[in-house]
Amino acid sequence: MFSFVLLIPHFTGIFPKNTWGQVLTIQAFALWLQIVIEYGFNLSATRGMARVRDDESALSHLVAGVTGAKAFLSLIVIVIALMASIEMNILRGLGQLLFLATIYAVLQGYNPVWYFLARGKFSQYAVIEFVNRLTYLILCLFFIRNSSQSSLIFTFGIITALFTNFSGYMLMSRQIKIRFPTILDSWHALKEGFGMFLFVGVTSVYTTLNLVILGFSQTTGVVAAYGTSDRIVRATGGLLDPLNRIVYAKISFLYHHDFDSALNFLKRASFVISGAGVFIFIIGQLSAGLIVRILAPGYPESVFYLRLLFWFIPLLAINNIVGLHVMLPLGMDKIFNAIFMTVSVLSVGAMLLFVPAGGAGAMALITIFTEAAACVGMIVAVWRGGRLNASLVNGRSHA
Repeated sequence: MFSFVLLIPHFTGIFPKNTWGQVLTIQAFALWLQIVIEYGFNLSATRGMARVRDDESALSHLVAGVTGAKAFLSLIVIVIALMASIEMNILRGLGQLLFLATIYAVLQGYNPVWYFLARGKFSQYAVIEFVNRLTYLILCLFFIRNSSQSSLIFTFGIITALFTNFSGYMLMSRQIKIRFPTILDSWHALKEGFGMFLFVGVTSVYTTLNLVILGFSQTTGVVAAYGTSDRIVRATGGLLDPLNRIVYAKISFLYHHDFDSALNFLKRASFVISGAGVFIFIIGQLSAGLIVRILAPGYPESVFYLRLLFWFIPLLAINNIVGLHVMLPLGMDKIFNAIFMTVSVLSVGAMLLFVPAGGAGAMALITIFTEAAACVGMIVAVWRGGRLNASLVNGRSHA
């Protein structure tokens, strides 16, 4: 999770603020394109595979469907990138970076990590992913030496992503029969994953495209300072991601097979996830100045943004518990998506309205308040809906 953060001192020491701001903007756009290709399959396919993980034929069809759907989504992403290069002023003149970033996004979108998580075989894949990150780190440190080599950031990402995907799919082929995706398989995967795609897609607007939106009205220097803080916080918050993926895969299975065990597991997981969120927040507040001095000494203004953005982490932890581990397993997909659609639209509106005058500080506050609004909305929905209590009673009666 910290492979890119570890490179920040190296990159900020080589690239001037304008170039670093451009790299972060292109990277943010590429991450959003990657999210489109992933289509929420890290959630929907994980949930689907957890339910049929002992049925080899069903698993084979599901994997084929996801692969075919990603091929279709890759074409859409390429068209989006082409249109963005023509229509968005902030991306004009950055054609080479955008081209390489788009290829990187497509390859990352094919990352098969969801398969190994859903099958409880992540330890097999973890070695491949670790080698990938370490190789990327070494390549960037040894071969990116001057300000004209920013394109290598994405070139090395392409190389390592190719290795990861090839190794991952080879390992997968030894465990299940790999089928050529049919239109029906792909359509079914797109249909089943649409709810999760809405969630991931709308939240990515204020969590990933925020740097692109910031660049509409602010200089690349401001984008560089804020983006550096944003990357540090996102990477730190990413520490919760492995926990959430493991919990989500297991709890999706338990909710359908052993409800009492699911509730006990939810309590333990909630304690760990929320505790981790609070711990990260406290450490972040106490060491923000030190973090910036170590990682980006040329960006002292990032300390302010960093302290603000660390408020995002405990809110993210609570939202993960209520949303991913309560609402979705209990079938509250529609209200879940409605909440995030609403807060995302309000968030983007607030960004366009207040960021031109308020700058990066306004962007940080909007990001925090958006996550807080989603948190309140989900808690109220679960409380008013009574679905958890009803499921508790039904689960115990079935047991």
